Amino acid sequence: MRQPKLTRKEEPLTENKEYLMSKDTIFQADPAVRLSNQSLCGKALYRIEKKTDKNRMQVSILNCSDRDLKIKEVVLYGGTLPVSKDTPFYGEGFHMLSQYRGTLEHPVTVGAYGDDETFFRFPGEPYRQGMTRVSNLMLLMPEDGFKQLIAFTSCRRFHGLFYFRENELEIVQDTEDKVLRPGERWELEELAVYSGTDREGLFDALSRDIERNHPRKLWEEIMTGWCSYYALRPMTAGGLYENARAMKERIPELKRLQIDGGYEKHNGDWLEANPELGADMEEICRIIRQIGVEPVGYLSPFIVDEDSDLYHEHPDWLLHDENGKPDNHTGHVKRWYYLDVTHPEALSYLKHVVAVMHDKWGMRYFKLDFLAYGALPGYCRYQNEVTSVEAFRRGMEAIVGLVEKDSFILGCNAPFWPQLGLVHANRASNDIYRSWKVVKGNGEEEFLRNWQHDRLWINDPDCVLLEPLDFHYQVKGEQVIKKSTLTPDEFLFHRAVIVASGGMVLSGDLLYEISEESIRVLKKLMETAGEAAVFEDDSLTVGRIAGKGLVCLFNWQEQEKCIDFRVEGRAEVHDFWSGENLGEFDGVVTRRLRAHSAEVLKVTAAEK
Repeated sequence: MRQPKLTRKEEPLTENKEYLMSKDTIFQADPAVRLSNQSLCGKALYRIEKKTDKNRMQVSILNCSDRDLKIKEVVLYGGTLPVSKDTPFYGEGFHMLSQYRGTLEHPVTVGAYGDDETFFRFPGEPYRQGMTRVSNLMLLMPEDGFKQLIAFTSCRRFHGLFYFRENELEIVQDTEDKVLRPGERWELEELAVYSGTDREGLFDALSRDIERNHPRKLWEEIMTGWCSYYALRPMTAGGLYENARAMKERIPELKRLQIDGGYEKHNGDWLEANPELGADMEEICRIIRQIGVEPVGYLSPFIVDEDSDLYHEHPDWLLHDENGKPDNHTGHVKRWYYLDVTHPEALSYLKHVVAVMHDKWGMRYFKLDFLAYGALPGYCRYQNEVTSVEAFRRGMEAIVGLVEKDSFILGCNAPFWPQLGLVHANRASNDIYRSWKVVKGNGEEEFLRNWQHDRLWINDPDCVLLEPLDFHYQVKGEQVIKKSTLTPDEFLFHRAVIVASGGMVLSGDLLYEISEESIRVLKKLMETAGEAAVFEDDSLTVGRIAGKGLVCLFNWQEQEKCIDFRVEGRAEVHDFWSGENLGEFDGVVTRRLRAHSAEVLKVTAAEK
């Protein structure tokens, strides 16, 4: 069994910078309780209790009145950060497609889809106009190198949020308008504060605390395979067999063939094959195994399409509004509704689908996609006292409980903190396409989450694409072709991103068409997987994979650039891909990179 990355010596975290906010400032703050009508609750109606341990705080709230309290949120801290408004920061988003960086005064979103509120159509709060919302954690990085990380270390019931405007900050638990009965107590999520100069050390400390609350699921290897999504459009049984045979003959090390979304009749009707597929899934999986390749399962467990039989036959199994009508007022795709796994029949159906995939189709690897839609707040449920986080974890635990004894679980498009401890691996970036905008954007998304790899789970950087291939898909029934526009240098950049991610290696090309050189590159990628690069600074230009002696250089710019990095003593440098000896260097190595290009270098001590 592979061991997690938490190998650094655990050192005491320091707080010796006057401008940083002391953990006591947060821990001793007087929380405020906001009711569903947006008014503040009178303090005589509830009691806040706190337990602190070094840098961690656990808060509970007790209803000490004789009436129900419908609570919208608990504000754990509200005040002014003792840092300048031009302080750089990093913040996580609610789900895979959202991250935040920049400065407190000028925050920017990372990735193609913007902020969570826009993507999911979350309604804003009138009392927080102009504030930026981030989820789960917030890292402050003043210019002198001393850093402060504020983070939630658990997510069993409530979403943890940070709202800020310049250096004004609120730390919030979203209690989703749930009712706290007289005499009832809620345990909120644990909050922690870490300070120090070593960014990796801070994330190590956070990961240890998360591990206490949500023990990580380990797997014995970094998974490899081939995915249908970016190459086989439309998906057919014959095309799957052809790629399976090519894998067996040309690169059996990949082992697995991921039958991605599109095999099903509709989202929700997972056991009924798309008529274009040409065979049922049980037969397809049987033939793929006969070829000598492992078929991999795909499921979006919380998504129900409005054209599905499930939607029409069981509307009572869906999240709904106060009148009992299926509701999807938030979300990104307007034709999607959401399975209510607090309904016992809906949960039973989901478990039946997974059991068929495991027991009859023989799948031992499950990609679970669009998971964030299972954790959307703001809906009525069959069991309405259950929060969105609890509902999500209930559905995931039902799936995992059926298959985890012998199966690998990959989360995708997930709500990161609600899925802690429930998956072996997690997609860390957007879908990949053969365009520079996407390759560049995915690289930034991935590298900002490199710290999560082998700490929280194995990171999945999505497929590696090594050759030009147009992408075919449909929009409102019309065929659309997304042309491959990557240059040779941009393909080099992309495969260097996969190396630096340290994560899973899934081919997204047609295995029966790609060149022998691409087969060789895939094998190199698989040999190297396991350890993520640690970058020297926020420019994400120089990343080191210390355990493998690799240095990854990235030129994100529109023009040629010289990039320097230091080596200890006299070192010999080779190109990772070709093995070419680039010479011996003493102290500093300078490389000239073309625009949109990258290098992966093997650095070893020079012979004396």
